This record gives sequence, structure tokens and C-alpha cells, in this order.
Amino acid sequence: MSTDSLSERAYQELRAAIIGGRIAPGEAVLEVEVGPMLRMSRTPVREALLHLELEGYLVRDGASRLVVHRLSAREVAEMFVVRELLEGEAVRLAASCISDEELTRLAELIAADRRALRRRRFDELAGINEQIHGLIMIASRNRTLSDLLRHLRGRIAGLDAFAVGSPDDQQQFVEEHAVLLELLRDGDEDAAVALLGDHLGRARDVLLQGLQDGDPR
Repeated sequence: MSTDSLSERAYQELRAAIIGGRIAPGEAVLEVEVGPMLRMSRTPVREALLHLELEGYLVRDGASRLVVHRLSAREVAEMFVVRELLEGEAVRLAASCISDEELTRLAELIAADRRALRRRRFDELAGINEQIHGLIMIASRNRTLSDLLRHLRGRIAGLDAFAVGSPDDQQQFVEEHAVLLELLRDGDEDAAVALLGDHLGRARDVLLQGLQDGDPR
């Protein structure tokens, strides 16, 4: 495998670990540890770390070590402003062109959402939430918009509304997903965009409250 291919694989694996919270905000990411972990030489690992630093996932601490960037409340708020604009347009587009197959898959995810809520499986809720929003992005049929949103959602690394929200918040998120499905099925663009705005606003507020309360995630 070429160095470029190894570098890309290292980047993708490290980025996924950061986004998924397996490498926590503030945690050091050291080249000497990452190489053996990924079974790679230093060159592709170094290139992957540089890529992640340029994208803002990693920053230098006082000792010049690379650590996972811990988002501030202001950064979270700013990202949600942009996310609402982009994801609102994705939902508007999806309402007019989502396929029957995608609606069926979305209904399956909503059912799984409700089962996870009943079982209090908050880790499952987080994963299902990503799949629901990801499917809507795909249904927009706008690849550039989907790529921008995927990157923006990934920047909220290690944070999860379901991890810091109350049971009432979790219930509300799940119910809003179900209503959003019906609005997409009906092709009601304006109502879907309005609901999404409320949905993302609630997620933003829950995350900001978690940061204020010192939630470790």
C-alpha cells in the first residue's frame, strides 16, 4: 500500500476515534503511540496528524503536544448557526426528492430510535441519531451540501446531545425525528425546515448546558 493510502487510512481512523469520543477532548495524540497502534510507520502517521491539525481536530498544548481540540461554548454555538442553515436546506431539498426506499429506511430508524429510548440505551440513540440525519443529507441529492454537513457535524467531536440531555430531552428528540419523517413523507418543506430549526436549537442548548456543567464529554 502506498504512503498516501496509508496516510489516508490513518487520518480516517483517527478522525473517527475523535468524532466518536474514543479519543477524548484534551487527550494527547502522540505519534510514537499512534504508529504502533495502527501498525504503521511514522511517515503516514505524521501526515495524518498534520491533516487533523490543519482541520482543527488537533491543537498544540503548552508543551507543544498535539491534543484533541476541546470546543468552547462559542465555537459550538457558531457551528450550530451554520449547521442550521445548511441542514435546513438539505431538509428542504429532501422533502421534494426523498425516495420511497429512503422513507422506508427512515421509518426503520425511527422504530429503532423508539426501542433504544425505551431500553434507555443512550449509546444506541446517539448512533441512530447520526444515521437519521445522515440519511436526510443523502436524500437532499446535493453531494457538496452533504460533504459540508458531514464535516461540520464531525467537528462537534466527542459531544453528544443524548449523553448530556435529560430523559425529557431524549424523548423530545426521538419524537421530533418521527414528526420529521411524516413531514418529509408529505413533502411539507416549510414545516420540515421549521421543525429542524427547533430540533437543532434544542440540541445546541443541551450541549451548551453540558459544557457549562462541566460534562467530561
